[in-house]
Amino acid sequence: MSKEPLIIAFDTSCDDTSVAVLRGPRVLSSVVSSQIEIHAQWGGVVPDIARREHEKNIPLVYEEALKKAKVCIEDIDFVACTYGPGLAIDLEVGLKFAKDLAIKYSKPFVPVNHMEGHLLSGLLENSKGGGIVKKDMEELFPALGLLVSGKHTELIYVEDIGKYRKLGETLDDAVGEAFDKVGRMLNFGYPGGPTLTEFAKKGKKGVITFTVPMKNSNDLNFSYSGIKTAALYRTKELREIHEKDSVWVYDFCRGFLDTIVESLLIKLEKALDMYPEVRSVFVGGGVFNSEEILRRIGSFTRENGLSYVYSEKKYRGDNGGMVGLVGYFKVLRKEYLTKKKDIERVDREPRVGF
Repeated sequence: MSKEPLIIAFDTSCDDTSVAVLRGPRVLSSVVSSQIEIHAQWGGVVPDIARREHEKNIPLVYEEALKKAKVCIEDIDFVACTYGPGLAIDLEVGLKFAKDLAIKYSKPFVPVNHMEGHLLSGLLENSKGGGIVKKDMEELFPALGLLVSGKHTELIYVEDIGKYRKLGETLDDAVGEAFDKVGRMLNFGYPGGPTLTEFAKKGKKGVITFTVPMKNSNDLNFSYSGIKTAALYRTKELREIHEKDSVWVYDFCRGFLDTIVESLLIKLEKALDMYPEVRSVFVGGGVFNSEEILRRIGSFTRENGLSYVYSEKKYRGDNGGMVGLVGYFKVLRKEYLTKKKDIERVDREPRVGF
């Protein structure tokens, strides 16, 4: 191939309908239709409602992505799409649309793991080829990957792009899930995590504290159900003490956020002790929309002399750009499908891991 491939990528893994067009690792367009307002009244994502919205939105988002990239479907070289993990009936919408497109226009099809997209999102480039990462790609590996989202908290050993080994994962709730559930306890609405992290900015460090989960475990796993339960009892206690005064909420959010960050740093430090050859830390997932969390993990990483790989804010949540990037790297390895029967066989895998 004389020039970088032109890829269109789809993601409907949860409640965002996302389509992007990339020229190699460069994002030409990235369109996301959010459903947050629709699901807020239910206090969380309702899969069937999300599916209905995806079905309504995906043709529109698809057309807009092509228009913004100033290309037509005939120009596209490859079609990429998330097959998992995610909500089963929602994954199905994007997968069907993308597979039908690939078959109709005789385009090779690239199935993509959604979490690999989050992991590699820091390697995305803008339309002119600029990006966060300034080093040559080979200088970044081996690396550690920290994925922190609504449903996933994972630590990955990255030997190279496409070569991964899971070192640790959450045994119950993920970080994003814990943030949203505690936010709900504080009547922040949905999603509660962003509001909690904003309130933490006004809180004082050390006034309200929590036990750091899994602090003394000998593995690299995480657990957040315990701190969620502790937060529930603490909120009840503080409401009784302060009655109508809610000023404690700021200190509560500060204590909760600090504990979560500490739990992540402890595991990162342990992993670095176990794998001293690591050259960089990749982070990804919607929880890194919190600039404070992103900054504190970054400070730790740089203090240890490592490169820090993270994405622009618009690519930290679910988006087609990160899916297209993984698709690009898979195309380079010739990991794509060209036969109609093979494309048709690709199915959603809602619980697929690394």
